[in-house]
Order: sequence, then structure tokens, then C-alpha cells
Amino acid sequence: MTITRISHLTVYVDDQDEALRWYQDNLGFEVCMDNSKLVPELRWLTVSPAGNRDTQIVLMPARNDDEKSRVGSNLITVLNTDDCRGDMARLVANGVEIVEAPAEVPWGVSGVIRDLYGNPYNLVGPE
Repeated sequence: MTITRISHLTVYVDDQDEALRWYQDNLGFEVCMDNSKLVPELRWLTVSPAGNRDTQIVLMPARNDDEKSRVGSNLITVLNTDDCRGDMARLVANGVEIVEAPAEVPWGVSGVIRDLYGNPYNLVGPE
């Protein structure tokens, strides 16, 4: 096999602009690509943690019933942080849904949030 990395993960959204604001305002993500010219009638919009474009999240508009049924149903995605407790406190202050408050686990500190559509994200950081 010659697969070397994961480059993109897709998250179906109802509204790309609304999703973009949420990921920027709450997670501090930056736009990697915002292009409506690559594929006719499709805005290719990707975001990633600031300064780390290795793995990008595609904010994909749900265009048919199958895709619309997938909005908010992604499996949990793990996001690394240097300050899990501090980031979780900031997310609480922003009104983000907290599924699991930060707690010590054998690999550090872990907490779980949901995005604006209900997709779960596990924030994990050092002790």
C-alpha cells in the first residue's frame, strides 16, 4: 500500500456559511480552500486548525435526501489541544454543547462537544 495520510474528512452541513462561522468562531479553524470553480454548482469549502492544513474538514452542503440524513451523524472526531480544560471553558462560554466535561484519562485530559449540527468532537490534551 502507498497510502500516506488522511487529507480530508467530510462533514455534511445544512448551510456552509453558518458552519464556517461556527468552526471559525468556536474552534478557531481557518479556511484552507473556498472555491466554487472546481466543480460546477459546488462550493468546495475546507477548514483546518490554524497553521495545520495536513487534515482538512470539508464543509459539504447536503444536496439530496441521503446527504441530508447524514447531517449531524458523523462519528466522533478527535481534536488535539494543548489546553483541553481551557478550550472547553471557552466553548462553554460560547454556548457550545458539552457532552462530556473535561476529565483526566490515562492519555491526558479529554472532553466531548457537539458542533452546531450535532457532530461529536473529542478534545484531547496533555495532563
